[in-house]
Amino acid sequence: MDRRITMQDVAAAAGVSPATASRALAGNSRVAPDLVRRVSEASIRLGYSANAMARALRTQRTDTIGVVVPAINNPYFPSAVEALEGVLSESGRSLILCDSHQDPAREASRIDLLINRMVDGLVVIPVSTSESAAALTCAALRVPVVQLDRYADAPGTDYVGSDNTAGILLLMNHLRYMGCTTFAYVGAHPTTSTAGERQAEFRALTAELQPGAPAHWELLGDFSMEWGRAAGRQLLSGGPLPDGIICGADVVAIGLLSALRDSGVRVPADVRVGSFDNISLSEISSPRLTSVRHPMDELAQETVRLLDERALDRSRPGRKSIFTPELLVRESSAGSTPPPH
Repeated sequence: MDRRITMQDVAAAAGVSPATASRALAGNSRVAPDLVRRVSEASIRLGYSANAMARALRTQRTDTIGVVVPAINNPYFPSAVEALEGVLSESGRSLILCDSHQDPAREASRIDLLINRMVDGLVVIPVSTSESAAALTCAALRVPVVQLDRYADAPGTDYVGSDNTAGILLLMNHLRYMGCTTFAYVGAHPTTSTAGERQAEFRALTAELQPGAPAHWELLGDFSMEWGRAAGRQLLSGGPLPDGIICGADVVAIGLLSALRDSGVRVPADVRVGSFDNISLSEISSPRLTSVRHPMDELAQETVRLLDERALDRSRPGRKSIFTPELLVRESSAGSTPPPH
């Protein structure tokens, strides 16, 4: 019997690494066109595509993982997808991406679609703590499922995320170190675990610091720039500003900075601002945004590890892996000479 053609054979024939060959065949836009052409020609010449299809039918494996995110237009989620793709490509696997558009019903249909496409497992960033649970629980009966960044109570699934309470504490301690004594929080309604944990920790930390704080110093909407701008206008119309503002996500903070700037409020001279996610825009916003960085590469590696572990033992209890975030101090909270942190 002829030896089965592998991704390593295709890579060797094209003169690239197996990871590059995998990315090229998966259509990754970051691979140079000439490399895509070389890898494609090598795969056709060796008959790799036909063998891959036959192998999937024989082994019931497709070497693909389905990924469902709540909003691809939020820059944080593409960064998670990119990290996952990098880890999967190291083992010759690829991913299929779906956007649930913040809709639990669409999320459920995309999960079902991916399972019917015979993906080997699912990575889902849930839309809702409560409304995503049923679809995730059902999916876990059919394929390995890992929830990333957010979680719903879905038996049979695993969860990988960042410590949101530690992130709020990092921001609060930093702002207090910079001299802030009054604080506002601008975030999303607690329909997701991330939104709920960040809001709850902010409330716990400020309960004794500012017991008589104005009600409008806690503003909840969604994770969007539009909400950040609207919240900024509400803060400005409500009287004196607090010393420090913590936002539940960078996209919210960037909208907030825009509203403050339009009204002539100086950041950080008049108010200091910090946020979550360390998206690429946080480094080029005006001023550059202090932000909590999630260890995305480590989160992606652990997600894939748990998927593979779950594939070997479908009956084990669900596991949670929580990673410690890091605070990146920039001008929005510390001016032009950020202190050590």
